[in-house]
Amino acid sequence: MATEQPVSCADAQTLTVLELPQLLERVASRASSPLGAALVRRLKPCPEVPTVLRRLGRLSQLRALIAEAGAPSLEGLLDVGPLLSRLAVDGAFLLPEELEVVCDFLGVVGRAASFLEPSEGRFDELYRLYYRLTPLPEVARRVRQVVGPGHSVASGASPQLARLRRDLQHARERLRSQLSALVGQGDLSSVFSDQIVTQRSDRYVVPVKTDAKGRLAGIVHDYSGSGATVFVEPLEAVEGNNQLALLRRQEREEEERILKEVARDLGRNLQALREDLLALAQLDCLLAQASFCQRLDCAEPILDHEGRIELIKARHPLLAWRALDGRGGKVAPINVSLGGEDQVLVVSGANAGGKTATLKTVGLLTLMAMCGLHVPANQGSRLAVYQQVMAELGDEQDLNQDKSTFTAHAGRLAQMVARAGRGTLVLIDELGGGTDPGEGAALGIAVLDWLKDQGATVLCTTHFQRLKAYAALTEGVQNVSVAFDTASGRPTYQLHYGLPGFSDALTVSRGLGFPPELIARAEAHLDHSEGQAVALMRQVHQARQEAEAARAEAQADRLAAASERQEARRLVKQAREERSGAVGEGKRRVREVAKRLEQRLEELYNRTQAAEAAGEPPKPGQVKQELYQARREAFAQVDQAVGASTPALEQAPPAAADPRRLKAGDAVELFSLGQRGVLLEDPRPGAESVAVSVGVAGVRVLVPLREMAPLPAGQRPEPIRREVFVQASAGDGLDLNVVGLTVEDALPLVDKALDQAILAGKPQLAVVHGVGTGRLKAAVREYLDHHPYVVATRRAEGRRGGNGVTVAELRE
Repeated sequence: MATEQPVSCADAQTLTVLELPQLLERVASRASSPLGAALVRRLKPCPEVPTVLRRLGRLSQLRALIAEAGAPSLEGLLDVGPLLSRLAVDGAFLLPEELEVVCDFLGVVGRAASFLEPSEGRFDELYRLYYRLTPLPEVARRVRQVVGPGHSVASGASPQLARLRRDLQHARERLRSQLSALVGQGDLSSVFSDQIVTQRSDRYVVPVKTDAKGRLAGIVHDYSGSGATVFVEPLEAVEGNNQLALLRRQEREEEERILKEVARDLGRNLQALREDLLALAQLDCLLAQASFCQRLDCAEPILDHEGRIELIKARHPLLAWRALDGRGGKVAPINVSLGGEDQVLVVSGANAGGKTATLKTVGLLTLMAMCGLHVPANQGSRLAVYQQVMAELGDEQDLNQDKSTFTAHAGRLAQMVARAGRGTLVLIDELGGGTDPGEGAALGIAVLDWLKDQGATVLCTTHFQRLKAYAALTEGVQNVSVAFDTASGRPTYQLHYGLPGFSDALTVSRGLGFPPELIARAEAHLDHSEGQAVALMRQVHQARQEAEAARAEAQADRLAAASERQEARRLVKQAREERSGAVGEGKRRVREVAKRLEQRLEELYNRTQAAEAAGEPPKPGQVKQELYQARREAFAQVDQAVGASTPALEQAPPAAADPRRLKAGDAVELFSLGQRGVLLEDPRPGAESVAVSVGVAGVRVLVPLREMAPLPAGQRPEPIRREVFVQASAGDGLDLNVVGLTVEDALPLVDKALDQAILAGKPQLAVVHGVGTGRLKAAVREYLDHHPYVVATRRAEGRRGGNGVTVAELRE
C-alpha cells in the first residue's frame, strides 16, 4: 500500500536503543485493523520541518474533532485489496461470504465520512482526508440486499430467484410426501430397513434391505457401511428428482447472474474503493496515534527553528505506559533545556539516578515529534527537527567480532564524529567509559569539543571529574546533575542545572547490602585530594541550591506582586465602566429634571400673564421668590439624581499638618477651601488650633492647622477649581471659595451654596472672591443683594479676609 514515507534521519542502532519500535508497537495496539497497525509500525522520523508541522497539526485537529464528536467505529475494516484485484478481471465475481466483507468495508467508509464531514472549513488536514473518501450508499445497499444468512445469496436479491426457490420448495415437499407414502405401505414394510426418506447425490432415495432389493424397482445409489442396506431411488421418484435437479441448476445460474451483476457494480467503482481503502488505513493509523496520545495526556510540541529543546514535565512514554497498565511505578517528570547558549549538556550524578533515562526521554520524544506524534510533556514544550539523530547507549560488546565494550563504544563515537554537523542531535551515555578514566576523560573532552565545533547539539552522561570540570569551564557547555537524597539513599530524578552531580557510588552500594565494614574500607581507600575536591563541590552545590531557593522565593513574590497589580488594573477598569454607565444614567435623570423645570416655569409664566390680564398682578417679589424656589427644587433633584447614579468613592481623610514642620513660605493645601496657598508666617508654638495666615490669590484668611497639609517639594500653590459644598455640620468659617473663577462660573456655585446653606439652617454664608479687578466681587455682591433669602450683605472682618470676602446674612 503506497503511503508517504520520509527519508529516515536515524540509523537502526539509534532507533533500537531509543526504543522507537517498542513505542510504535504500543501505538499500533490501539489500531482497529491490521492495515492501520501496519502503517503505524512504518512511521519514520522525518527531517523536513513543513512535513512534521503538518502531521502534528493534523493530529491536533483529529484530537479536537474526537473531543467534540467522539471517535468513529472502524469495526469491520479488513484488507479488501485482494478482493478488489479479483474484481478487475472481466466476468469474475465474489462469493457471498466475500461480499459480506466488502459490505462491512462500505459501512466503515460511510461512518468515516460522517465523522470527517464536519471538518470542512475548520480542519484543513482532516478535510483533505475526507475528500479522498467516496461513500457508495447505493452500492452498499445492493450488496446488503444480495448477502443472505449463512453466506448465501438472499432470496430477495431478485424476483426470479425468489420464484425458483418457491418452486424448488414445493417440488421437494411433493417428492418427499410421495416417497413417505411409499415407505408407509403395509405390504412393503418388510422391504425397507427404516421408515425414512433420505438423500444420496442430491436425489431423494429410500433405505431397502439388501436381500429385498429385487422387490422394489428403482435405481441403486449407495450402500450402507455394513452392506445390509441399499439406498434405492424408486422409479416413480425419478421424474420428481429430475425436476428438482433442473430447478437447482436454474437457481445456481440465477445466483451466479446476481453475483456477477454486483461484481460489475463494484468494478465500476474500483478506483474509488481502492482510494477508500488507503484513506481508511491512514485514518485508522491516525486514530491509533490520537488514542495513544490521549491516554498518555500528550501535548503538541512547539517546533523550535533554532534547534532548542525545552521540555516541561516530560515523561518517558514507555515508562508512563507501563505505569498506566499497572506494571510500573509512578514516573517522575523532568524539565530539560538544551540548545541555544547551552549547546552541550553534561549530565552527572548517582548511579540509577535517571541519567540514562534523561537521554532516552529527550531522544525518544524528539523522534516521536519527528514522526508526527504528540509527546508526553506539558503544553509549551519545545522540540527541534534534526537532520540527524545519533545515540550511543548501553553495552555494545560484540564477542563474535572480537569487540570489547570500549572498542564498540569508541567505534560508535568515531561514526558520530564523522557524520555530525549543524542540525545533528547526539546522545552519548557514559562518554569515554570502558577504559582508563584518564584516557577516557581525555577522549571524551576531545569528542565534545569536536562535536561542538561542528555545530551539533549534544547530551551526554559521565562520572568523570575531568569532564565535569570541562563543562564548568567551557563556554556553551553546562553541567547538569541528577539529584540524590542522601538521607533516604534514593534518587529524586530531578535535574539541576549549573553544577555537576556526585556519583555517590559508596552511598548507593551501602543500600545494596554490602557489609558496613567493607564500605568503611572502601572509604579509606578514596584518594584524599579527590575527596577534598568532592567535599568542596558539595559545599558549592549546597550554596547553589540555597541561592536557587532564594531566587525561587523572590520570583514567587514578583509573581504575586504582578498578580496584585493585574487585579488592581482590573478593578480600576471595572470602576471606570461602572462610572461610565452611572454617568449616562445621571445625564438621563438630569434631562428629566430639566424637562419638569421647564414645564413648571411655563406654568408660572402663564399664571402670571393671566393674573395681570385679570387686573390682579402678583405681589412684589412673589414671582421672583417662586422662580428661586423652583430653581432650588430643581437643583435638589439634580443632586439626588447624580448622587443615586454615581458610585460612592470612599476616601481616607487627609493627614493634618504638623506645626513643627511648617514655616513661612511653605506651600500648603487647604482642605476646607479646596485651594492651595503659601504660609505668610511661622505657626506659633502650641497653637495647633489657632488660625494661620495663608495667602490665597491675594486674600488673607485664617485656616486651622488641622485643615491643611504641606505640598510635596517643587509643587506650586496654583488654585484648584473645585466645588465646596456646605454641610449641615459646618461651622461659621469660610463656606465658598470662587477665587480665580469667571463670573459665569462663580454665580451658579454661589446660588448652589445659598441653597445648601438654607437647607442646613446656617445663619450666614461667607463667599471668598478676592479683590483683583473687582469685577468678580461686584458680581457676587450684586447677586447676593438681590437674592430673596439674603437679608443683608457685608464685608468680612479684617482677620477673616476683609474686602476679599462677602458675608451674606440669610433669612430664617
